[in-house]
Order: sequence, then structure tokens, then C-alpha cells
Amino acid sequence: MMMAEAQTNPLPYGGYDDEFVDNVEDDLLCPICTLPLKEVVQTRRCGHRLCRSCIDAYFARQETDGQQITCPVCRTNLNTEQDIFEDLAADRKILSYTIKCPRRSRGCQWTDELRAKDDHLAYCLHEIVSCTNKNCNVKLERKGLQDHVATKCDWRIIRCKFCPVAQPALHMEAHQKVCPKLPVTCPQKCGMTILREKVADHKENECALVEISCPYSKLGCQKKFQRKEKTSHLQSCMQVHLDLACVKLNDTEKELRTAKEKLGQRMSALEKRARPYYNVYTWKIGGFEEILKQAKTGSKGLIKSDPFYLGECGYKFEMLLYPNGEGKGENTHLSLFLSNMEGEYDAILQWPCAKDITLVLIDQQGNQNDRQKISFALGRVWKSRPVKGKEFNWGFPEFVSHDELQRGAYIVDDTIFIQAKF
Repeated sequence: MMMAEAQTNPLPYGGYDDEFVDNVEDDLLCPICTLPLKEVVQTRRCGHRLCRSCIDAYFARQETDGQQITCPVCRTNLNTEQDIFEDLAADRKILSYTIKCPRRSRGCQWTDELRAKDDHLAYCLHEIVSCTNKNCNVKLERKGLQDHVATKCDWRIIRCKFCPVAQPALHMEAHQKVCPKLPVTCPQKCGMTILREKVADHKENECALVEISCPYSKLGCQKKFQRKEKTSHLQSCMQVHLDLACVKLNDTEKELRTAKEKLGQRMSALEKRARPYYNVYTWKIGGFEEILKQAKTGSKGLIKSDPFYLGECGYKFEMLLYPNGEGKGENTHLSLFLSNMEGEYDAILQWPCAKDITLVLIDQQGNQNDRQKISFALGRVWKSRPVKGKEFNWGFPEFVSHDELQRGAYIVDDTIFIQAKF
């Protein structure tokens, strides 16, 4: 399986960087980027040809610096609206040059005119493409796509052979460990094979090797024996035990009820004192500029908060931050997600999760009345109790753009603060 190739940040401008079969004429090379011209424009006053993106960027720098707009080659004064026009003839000439496939290093021998490049890449067997299965982030050459999608992808949908459940292959092994329709042998080793969903019922009512108490235990008989011995025991159980137990039954039941109530109250108090939770959890991230820089180079794409419990009811979460974005927010936004983790209080919580959760990026400017917090609310998206290895992430690929992040007072002393709260 081929992992996704590292992504490089493209230049903000420039001509064609393809490998041409023949040398491109000098007057078809951009004097700014020195590459073959792309989207050719020509200056009306001095006749120089340039890439559209190169000249736009050049003019933008001059405007920013408060300079007179001039030709980058001969410094002739120019009017950007009247003195720049498209050179379609030069465009056609450049597009007629023969180039080699951009994937030649992977073995593609295609050559043709530059104008045919996009059509070729749409079918090139050596082009890197994404797996078409939902949630799969693997990238590989097109020639291996069909085999990967059908037989190798962890996210291909397969059906459990024991029950109607269909889900990604990645989760099938975990599913079969809990599949209710999977035949298993009796844990007590009585020799019977039953469905997993019937194990508890089998142990409670059928298994011959399970140890049970005498049904007359409240009346005095404290003997325990295997279920297969029940008939013989009842035949020998002495009536005197029943008579003696009747005398003590009422007092014993009262004592047990009182003790149970006191124990329940004590356990409830201990649980409240011990439970670590927050109504608002604040995540402080220092050294953020370096983290963002590393993310843009591909060396640090994801950071996680410490796990935390949110709300008095004790749901366990962690926050996931992609500084350079994920999915729709890649390269332009911070992406923020919340992961519902398996917690120690899940057995006593309400499912689906009965709370709305808000994720907030804190504005750190001094005057609190002027603060403009960025916040997004998550509805009650966690429908079922999480299990180990099957945690669910929900959040916002476009939580905040890089531009907006730099404009506001969200980064102060190279630190940002993110909150999750009920």
C-alpha cells in the first residue's frame, strides 16, 4: 500500500515547469520566473511578454511599496488597465510544444503537445490518485487503484459472515470480537456451542456446570452445587432448614435493606468526589507559530490535547487540531475536531450523549468587551457508547482561516487558547 506523498507548497506564480522535448524559444520565456510563459500577456508600450501570474504579483509588490507601475524588464511606465493585453498567439505557440509526462520518473513514456497534458493526466496510469473509498486517505498510482479499492483498502465495505452488519474492513475484526451472532463455546466448558448473544442466558438458565445456590438459601440452606446436581440436592435438603430460616427471615431482610441503602449513599458520595470533570475545558497551546510552520511543511500535521472529562456526567473527550487544515480546510484553515473516547463512567451515562458542546477559539485582546470569540456548536452527535479502537471524531475542517487567525488577537505571546464547554 502506497502512503500519500508529501505535499509541497506551490509557488504563488510562475510559468510551465514541465520537461519540454525541444528547447523553448527565448522570447517565449518569462523574464521574471524564467520558465516557459503561462497565460501570456504583453505590454503594449514596450512589447515584452510575461506570465499573467508573474506580472500580477510584480505589480502588486510595486503598489504595496508605493512605487510607480513599470515594466519589470525595461522599467517603462505602464497603465495596468490599458497597457497589458492577452497574447493568444504566444499562448497557442507554447501549447504546441511537445512535453514529456510529468510522471516520467515513475515510468510513463507519454509525449505530446503541452495542450494535451491535462487530458493525459486524467487517464495516466502513473498519476497519483486518491482511493475512492470513503474515509480512506491513501494515495497511489492509478494503475493500482482498482486492486486497492477492491481487495486491500482498510475502508472497503465488507459484510460480516455471521450477521447482516456491513462496515469497513478496518473494523471487521473488532466487530467479530463482539458479534452477537458469532458461535462460541460455553465459557464454563460444558461442551455446548451457542451464539454470543445467548451466553448470558445459557449461563443463567442452562449450563450444567454453573455453580448455583440452593433455592432455599434464605431459609437456612447455604449449600452451593453445580446445576446438574440440583435434583439430587433438593431431594436431600432437610425440612428443618426451611423451618429455622422462616423465623429469621424478616429480621434479616430488614438489616440487608438498611445496609444496602447506606452502602449506596456512600458509593454515590465517593463517586462525586472522585470524578474528574470540567464544565469548561481550556487547552493552552504554546509555541504555536513553530507548530504552524512545521504543519505547513508536512512534518507535524496533528496535535492532540490531554484527555478530559466534560460535564458532571463524565463524558470523556480529547481535542484534535490540524494547524494546516484537514479535508476542505487543508492549507487554508485550522481544523478542529472533538473525539469521544472510551471513559470509565460510560456504563452509567446516558446514550446518546444528552449535551450540546461548543468549541471556542479565545480572543486575547485586553478589553474583554471588544473580544470577538470564534465558536461553533456541536449538536448531540455521539449516538452510542464508544468502544476501544472505535472512537468517533466530529468537528470543523474550516474552523478558522489562517488569514483571520493572523488578523485578530488570537495569537498572543506565541500562544492560543481553545475551549470545549457544555
